[in-house]
Amino acid sequence: MTLSEFNNEFDLRYDNIASKGAPGLNNYEKSVYLTRAQLELIKNNDDLLNKYQKTFEGNEKRRVDLKGILREKSLNPTSTIVNKTSPKFRSTFFDLPSDVFLIKFEKAYLDPYCLNEVEVIPLNHDEIHEKLKNPFREPNNNRCYRIDTRLNKVEIVNKIRIESYFIKYLKYPEPIILVDLITDSELQGLNLSIDGKTGPSESELDKEIHPEIIDRAVQLATLDYRESSLQNKVQINNNNN
Repeated sequence: MTLSEFNNEFDLRYDNIASKGAPGLNNYEKSVYLTRAQLELIKNNDDLLNKYQKTFEGNEKRRVDLKGILREKSLNPTSTIVNKTSPKFRSTFFDLPSDVFLIKFEKAYLDPYCLNEVEVIPLNHDEIHEKLKNPFREPNNNRCYRIDTRLNKVEIVNKIRIESYFIKYLKYPEPIILVDLITDSELQGLNLSIDGKTGPSESELDKEIHPEIIDRAVQLATLDYRESSLQNKVQINNNNN
């Protein structure tokens, strides 16, 4: 779907759903709603946040919808240290690609030739502390644990050093920007941007999901208008009391 088609479809659906008193939206506001809707659909698309990532590749529609932002990468460690929680374990650190949005599949390897494969289980800090204390749940030759340490960096915990780490991931999608935010006649001088970008930007997702993006964007815009209207009515009533 072209940006012009996105714009026209948004206007049509917004006019049909919103009340006659709903304000018109400029191209920046519509772009914000479309970008927000796109992110929501990626996060919430049936089982995308499945902790064990077992069904992503198995669902054909989901795979097609998101193929434009699916990437894979094999990573080498940046450092290995004794784990701070339990000295009998090792923490191996990896720098993730800067565009990682959601990791969908991951494996670790105990040798540089990728022959000894280990399951990677993502945990938060509280969970991993509990598991390292439990001899029946601790990392071993069949599983290791991954925690996010800071932006674009992960720590993988096992009894020995992890030699390589493979991921399939969804990259952070480009925003949907309907027009040039600098030159658009309604927006000139406002210095607006979305995700640091100002120029026209199309959706990287498959065209089959574009109608869903528009539907959700219109829902978000309509909800914001109705909530704002309700807040204004409450304020007016309070002022009249």
